[in-house]
Amino acid sequence: MKTIYALVGLLSLLACSNRNNPQAVSEDFIYNYYQRADQQAALKLSHGLAAEKLEDEIAHLREVRKPGQLVDEMPQIEYKPVGKESSSETEDEAQVLFNYKLTIKNRGTTTHTRNVVINTERVNGQWKVVNFDEY
Repeated sequence: MKTIYALVGLLSLLACSNRNNPQAVSEDFIYNYYQRADQQAALKLSHGLAAEKLEDEIAHLREVRKPGQLVDEMPQIEYKPVGKESSSETEDEAQVLFNYKLTIKNRGTTTHTRNVVINTERVNGQWKVVNFDEY
């Protein structure tokens, strides 16, 4: 019973935590865009060039996917932060760039790795992903 109370407390803390910071927005973007293939959810976290890229992708996907339909079978995708660059060393930073390494495991034994760069910026008091790229 104590475990249930601890779990409920932890979930409440996480639900109430402030997600308006560059790292949380970056990780939420990775989760929605790469792990869930949910471009609409990723779009809500985006601004500028990132939003334009997602809107173009959503338009192209309309031919093969109904609005709100998620991908049925996704490969297993894990991410690991490998770097962070900030526009300044003060708390009033305006831009933060994150580097991640994605590991993509398809059915069977096929594994691919990709490097992802997420550029976040404070826009009207909210942290947003303003660009993303992979190589």
